[in-house]
Amino acid sequence: MKKKSEKWVKFRHKVILAILRYPVQLAFFLLFGFRPNKVKFKKDENAFIISNHQSDYDPIFISLSLNKPIYYVGTDTLFNKSFVSKLLRYAFAPIPKKKAISDPKCIKSMFKVAKEKGSIGLFAEGNRTYAEFQYHIDISLAKLIKTTKLPLILFNIHGGTGCCPRFANKKRKGKFYSKLAKRVEYSEYSKLSDQELLDLIKENIKVYDSENNYSYKSKRRAEYLERMLFVCPKCNKSHTLYSKNEFVYCNECGLKVEYTEKLHLKSEDTSFKFDRLIDWYEYQKKWCREYDYSDNEKIIFIDNDIKLFHQRVGEKRKLICKGTLTLTANKLTIAGCEINVKDIIIASVIGGRKFNFSTNDQDYLIIGHKKFNPLKYVMMFNRLDTHMKEKEMDKYFNIN
Repeated sequence: MKKKSEKWVKFRHKVILAILRYPVQLAFFLLFGFRPNKVKFKKDENAFIISNHQSDYDPIFISLSLNKPIYYVGTDTLFNKSFVSKLLRYAFAPIPKKKAISDPKCIKSMFKVAKEKGSIGLFAEGNRTYAEFQYHIDISLAKLIKTTKLPLILFNIHGGTGCCPRFANKKRKGKFYSKLAKRVEYSEYSKLSDQELLDLIKENIKVYDSENNYSYKSKRRAEYLERMLFVCPKCNKSHTLYSKNEFVYCNECGLKVEYTEKLHLKSEDTSFKFDRLIDWYEYQKKWCREYDYSDNEKIIFIDNDIKLFHQRVGEKRKLICKGTLTLTANKLTIAGCEINVKDIIIASVIGGRKFNFSTNDQDYLIIGHKKFNPLKYVMMFNRLDTHMKEKEMDKYFNIN
């Protein structure tokens, strides 16, 4: 006799949400000044919720805005054997997904949630923003939404790039809130083409905090920007940037740039032309795109105090080695442990100072020191002769 599958949507999720809602809302107001814009579901109503992604706490911010549990799609790195991961699975039952690639098992779980009258939450871009730009969103999302036939709710987080920038360790003070952008019934979006629906989603989750003229106050506004910035636009050198308080400096040419309270860039050096972080980010993409890697022995990037782990869903990660990380055109080397670049299938940044990557038979996690920049490695993997370049599998940081 076939065993009946366990329900995904459970009554305890409603109870836990009801108990935690007001204490958590108060805590997040005191910590971040966050104010949720409330949207109420009817008794038997569920929906497909999509939002932009500015901070690690976005699932909580959106959940505080709605009066029913949301079953969020989250990276499968959350599903290890740690106590926190087990607690999250018990209390909120997130839907695991392999990062940066299509995952049929995840899609099957989403349909299960929808069938059980649960609401699905998804960050369409799949990754937290660094500099307000919008990551690639695949057309398959529109096809998926149409198949569920659920009402579509498009939400925005505003102020996350100011209060909780991805590169930072410390929060900043400023305006921070959620807002309903648009609600679209199935009867409305079913008449749209897949591309029209995708365009509607992209337009309604687009948020540029630097255009709002809000101030985000901190005496260390630029601290840890090295986690995002790795090439000086004046001397074109990498490994020369460092941050202190409100400024980013270059050790090589002496460039000094302020990251202002209004989320803009300012310098007395007339050669510096960037206004926002997105401009600097695009410059770095160009630098990677044009990088000459014909010398196989030349070190492209090097970082000390790095840890390499094996990781597998549902298991505790295992430390392989720790030491100096170097990247050449052919090899990624950590403390003597070598991985052929051509074997790397996919890679993605996690948080501020981590990235994971996979080969045909192994999944790895790299954790760096407090100012480690994982972004530069993922971007360069798109330039080197990896599967990511050949198949354009990594759409998050693709340099093309």
